[in-house]
Amino acid sequence: MDLESQLQLSYYREIALLNENHRVWLVQHTETQKIYVKKALEVYDLQVYRYLQQNPQPGIPRIFQLIQGDGPLFVIEEYISGRSLKEILEEKGTLPVPEAISTLCQLCGILRPLHALSPPIIHRDIKPSNLILTPQNQLFLVDFNAAKAVSPGKGQDTVLIGTAGYAAPEQYGFSPSQPTADIYALGVLLHEMLTGRLPSPPTYQGPLAPVINKCLAMEPSRRFQSVDELARALHRRWPHHLEGQSGWRSWLPPGLRSGRLWRISLGVLWYLLLLSMCSSIQLKEGTRATLIVFRTGTFLIFLSETLWLGNYRNIWSKFPFCDRCRPWICLISVSFWAFLLLVGMLLLIGLILPR
Repeated sequence: MDLESQLQLSYYREIALLNENHRVWLVQHTETQKIYVKKALEVYDLQVYRYLQQNPQPGIPRIFQLIQGDGPLFVIEEYISGRSLKEILEEKGTLPVPEAISTLCQLCGILRPLHALSPPIIHRDIKPSNLILTPQNQLFLVDFNAAKAVSPGKGQDTVLIGTAGYAAPEQYGFSPSQPTADIYALGVLLHEMLTGRLPSPPTYQGPLAPVINKCLAMEPSRRFQSVDELARALHRRWPHHLEGQSGWRSWLPPGLRSGRLWRISLGVLWYLLLLSMCSSIQLKEGTRATLIVFRTGTFLIFLSETLWLGNYRNIWSKFPFCDRCRPWICLISVSFWAFLLLVGMLLLIGLILPR
């Protein structure tokens, strides 16, 4: 190592060894006292690291310094405090569907600007241990050691760079890697979040199975061709999910929150039908107050069932077995709680109605 590189590295005091095999340390700058991560890389794409250093990206640790002598490349990058998705899955086993979709949509947002470059940058090693979730629930994609900028006209990958089980078939040397290689890894990741295991028989059979299967297609041309296309497919298959569950639209009732004209039209017609039907109810006996209570109670019964069956604000995630991967378990559980809700509302109305 030359003297200049040694001088630059001398400013970073090693505090702890984070990963011996990959030569990753937690370090502290001797003057600013700030904490960083130091990596020593033997295999890397310098173009990727220079781009990330010059163009900080949300969801990716910021690179502060690249020190390249006559040995390995030393990378000084931002330290992200949080838990890896691997640790979370080891603790929980699986994630609820809305949480898994939210994680994947955040990851799509991180990859989007990289895949949109010319040439695109692909990560090639997306897996739970390379995803960090902060205490503020912000997702970070780390470890760009296997990443590369796609070179037009370059031949097939000659060496497996990535992790077996998550790497796309083309990363084994069948064809040159493209952004669709990351799409493959996203499918593996989604399968693991929902089932607790890598894709192998028996595979996931829930509502997101078509999305996962398309991600895992052997031929890159048969996969989703962009992370935006993948995110849209997730939303179509699980429309109850709203990214972040924030904003005024997330508080609208089912049918009015999707932003699609045909769904909004059907939703408006349904709620107008409820109002019309309930307001036209007549009783042969009873006072005016009894009639008002009965009409209001009937409307609330239909409205509460609509909110429940429409998974308003992801309410299913708060009840046992309502968002599990097997659709028949979800159907039985949702129907059971819908029945209990109906009985409860009828009993409540019976108590309120004047004698």
